[in-house]
Amino acid sequence: MSSAVAPAPDTRAATTLWVRVQRLLPLGLSLLITLTAAPIAIFITQETGELRRYGALAYPILFVLQTLFSATLFLPAPGMAIVAAAGTVLDPLWVGIIAGLGSATGELSGYVLGYYGRRAVPTDNSRVWRLAERAFRNWGFLSLILLAAIPNPVFDAMGILAGGLRYPLGRFWLATAAGKILKFLCTAYGGWFVSTWFRVAG
Repeated sequence: MSSAVAPAPDTRAATTLWVRVQRLLPLGLSLLITLTAAPIAIFITQETGELRRYGALAYPILFVLQTLFSATLFLPAPGMAIVAAAGTVLDPLWVGIIAGLGSATGELSGYVLGYYGRRAVPTDNSRVWRLAERAFRNWGFLSLILLAAIPNPVFDAMGILAGGLRYPLGRFWLATAAGKILKFLCTAYGGWFVSTWFRVAG
């Protein structure tokens, strides 16, 4: 009668270390993105009045910036400030739409983290997890739109939950884009209105 040979302690330790590294990689990548995007954001904020000189490239630049800002996990980024500033020198309508699409794309980082990190937590047999999954599938789309449209610090958790529950990627992105566009349209037009008011008052 044969018995399975247990892996050597060194092998088990190496495997455990690698698993821990894999779990920390998304957070490390998020921090790296934040540290990279922050100087760009500061530069663009300081040079907002010069965005017009980029012509049609100003909108792709805005898309990339919002993607980077939203890819960060639970870390603040000046995405709304950039949109408000851009709304003063570019078309607020397109600023809101482009920024919303970029932000929704960046939020996929949380979704991916939840999708691939699910195996680290034994949730499949959890009653609480099953209840959360049922509620999310019933009201997830509207909840995503609402939370994406309101500035709040918990949206990254929604992305992680959606990924962990295997919520359809396309529906997640579409709902997030709808909410983000609404939020950034208000932000861009708010910046445009304040700028216009100051010019008239001055």
